[in-house]
Amino acid sequence: MSSKNMTIDGALTEWRSKDRRMGCVSATEWFCKRVPSFRPETLDQYTAEGDYFRHVVATDGVIRIDLAPYAEHHEEPDA
Repeated sequence: MSSKNMTIDGALTEWRSKDRRMGCVSATEWFCKRVPSFRPETLDQYTAEGDYFRHVVATDGVIRIDLAPYAEHHEEPDA
């Protein structure tokens, strides 16, 4: 199957075929290239302390796919 016209299941199977670890933007771009009906969606979020951050997921307007849930947190800048 072409990497540009995969099903959701096909793309998720390919994702799990290796130990992939990317940031949320890169992971979403990877998925959207394979499943063209999906596009990036930026989610505005806040930590429990009230700090603002953004997280990117893939969506087709109904379904959201998050290949990088480990990146869904606010990172402290290096001191």
